[in-house]
Amino acid sequence: MNRLILFFFLFLQVSTVSANSQWGNSIQKGFETAKKEKKFLIVDVFADWCTYCLVLEKEIFPDPEVSRILDHFVRVRLDGEEFPNLRKKYNIEGYPTILFLDGEGNFVTKIAGLATKEDILSISKRILQEPNLESYLKTEQRKDANNPNYHFRLGLLYFQNKEYDKAEVQFQESIQKSKDQPNLRENSHFNLNLVKSVNRSKESAVVSWKEFMQLYPNSKRIITATLYYGIALKEAGERKQAKEILSDIKPKLVTDADKSLCEEALSEIERGF
Repeated sequence: MNRLILFFFLFLQVSTVSANSQWGNSIQKGFETAKKEKKFLIVDVFADWCTYCLVLEKEIFPDPEVSRILDHFVRVRLDGEEFPNLRKKYNIEGYPTILFLDGEGNFVTKIAGLATKEDILSISKRILQEPNLESYLKTEQRKDANNPNYHFRLGLLYFQNKEYDKAEVQFQESIQKSKDQPNLRENSHFNLNLVKSVNRSKESAVVSWKEFMQLYPNSKRIITATLYYGIALKEAGERKQAKEILSDIKPKLVTDADKSLCEEALSEIERGF
């Protein structure tokens, strides 16, 4: 009898470990596995103090029907309090939040708050019907043709894949359809200009960034836009004006990446490039 009890105890331990092991705790490894296995990624973002997070973990995720469909995803569970950059990148405002991503880290969709079994099954099935993120976004776009968000996200995907002509079309569509969403409209315009900076003439980039600065003088990105305007002027051969703008904006730059870009551009101007 004791041996039998011990056997069942060990069996339960192994079963518990097996169930828990389905969820990784490294977002980087999750992306690597998702890319390798050509799967989408599901990320359970929780907090220790969150009661409903425990309901998800202990009751909803282990449900046989939910568990079966999640076997088609790479699973990762993260304490959101330990990943502020992740919260910022995917606009996570509370717990629990269930993220659906592709292997490149591109946002597919999310469930925020009290996700039910039916929520998870419905969204998971919709995602699994599509071979990749582009296909998923196009399907959702057809269902909601006037929603600019899908154009914006397709623009980001095409930009990342260096399909610049396609990216331009999507960002332009997003700008046209987001007149009542000023933040999205501005964001679409900014990204459109980034595309034009690598896909159009240098003179065109100058015009585009100048227009952005005139349209959005109070933008949170006005300093970065001014930096890119100065760089575009340099590339177009307007070195004197570029030097003035870049020298003026340099002390206002915040990120290391922007500072490096500015310093490199000023250095090239000094060397006659």
